[in-house]
Amino acid sequence: MPKIAEKVDEVEKVEEEKKVKKPAHDSMESLIEEAGDQLLPYAEGEIVEARVLSVSRNKVWADVAGLSLGYVPEKEITLNSEVKVGDTIFAYVILLEDEDGNVVLSLKRADRERYWKDMEERYKTGEPVEITVNEANKGGLISEIGGIPGFLPVSQLSPEHYPRVSGGDREEILTRLNKLIGEKIAVKVINCDKAANKLIFSEKAVDAEKLASKIEKYKVGDVLEGKISGIVDFGLFVKIDPLVEGLVHISEVSWSRVADLNQLFKVGDVIKVMVISLDDGKLSLSLKKLASDPWTDAAKKYKVNEIVSGSVTKITPFGAFVSLDEQIDGLVHVSELSDQHVVDPGQVVELGKDYKFKIISIEPETHRLGLSLKAVGKEKSEIKEEESEIKEIKEQKEEKPKAKKAKKTEE
Repeated sequence: MPKIAEKVDEVEKVEEEKKVKKPAHDSMESLIEEAGDQLLPYAEGEIVEARVLSVSRNKVWADVAGLSLGYVPEKEITLNSEVKVGDTIFAYVILLEDEDGNVVLSLKRADRERYWKDMEERYKTGEPVEITVNEANKGGLISEIGGIPGFLPVSQLSPEHYPRVSGGDREEILTRLNKLIGEKIAVKVINCDKAANKLIFSEKAVDAEKLASKIEKYKVGDVLEGKISGIVDFGLFVKIDPLVEGLVHISEVSWSRVADLNQLFKVGDVIKVMVISLDDGKLSLSLKKLASDPWTDAAKKYKVNEIVSGSVTKITPFGAFVSLDEQIDGLVHVSELSDQHVVDPGQVVELGKDYKFKIISIEPETHRLGLSLKAVGKEKSEIKEEESEIKEIKEQKEEKPKAKKAKKTEE
């Protein structure tokens, strides 16, 4: 192989002879046609090994496989290409021969090909890879290498990076995700489709095996101590140990209805919880299971047909929820609000106001208690009718003696 100095001279000669038309029999194209595939050990679209001969601001000249002179144009030089004379590089063959007979190469495309190959291999083996976050959107994080965008969805973030935002405010989620730009994150490739230019990462999958082994030691019914790591509208995130985190759904916080978790808890609170399910590496927890179920006593405390007083706590299109005491809520279905057809329950009952209701059903097993407002109205009406009838009878009894006295007087 010619020495580097000789190659540099050769480059200079090529530059000087660019305007000189080459004889047809000396062109690469004619030689390829004559010698076929045996002439060069590489083809367009392949990655070749080359040795750098000279480096300028807009071009890198290289000896291609010891057989040809090639160059990398400025637009095909990657930003992280810090090549110097004598370096061995791997380049993508764009064109076997330009108008001057030189091979046109690309470092960018070579990087892309090598990156895809690496990602495909990691996808098959499950080996983690470290990515750098370049960008964020409301759906997750983006890492771009060699022009290939890799996406890390919010749902695939580890508990450490997951943006727990009360109310699911998408702008706040984006704000928190933007704080991760520039961070290096270890991930696994969970989808790799070169044809569709689709590359999906998962951070939580990296520790999935460790997490699974740790979760295996827990069983339903276990009582654990943990620290609240996040509060959202749908529940509490509780960290049991550095890797294990469970969720107490809002329906498992208390036997009574909970309106605002932030009024009852704060991040950092240490609480005791019970394991109620283990599903696909997810730990579901409960606070209320550690307290006695007030509904077991509801059947003893309340009776069907009993008239009770309750405060309206929530109005929905299908009726109203009523608090009978601190732990028991009942439901007045829209059909039990009035004898008349009700379109808007809010026109019949007022939020926060107390009313008299009749208990029409009690189901302690399913935590349901049915109430009726119209039944109380009927009873009142019936009572008034009875009182009216009694009054009428009394009046009639009082009238009879008077009538007899009047008759005697006339005689």
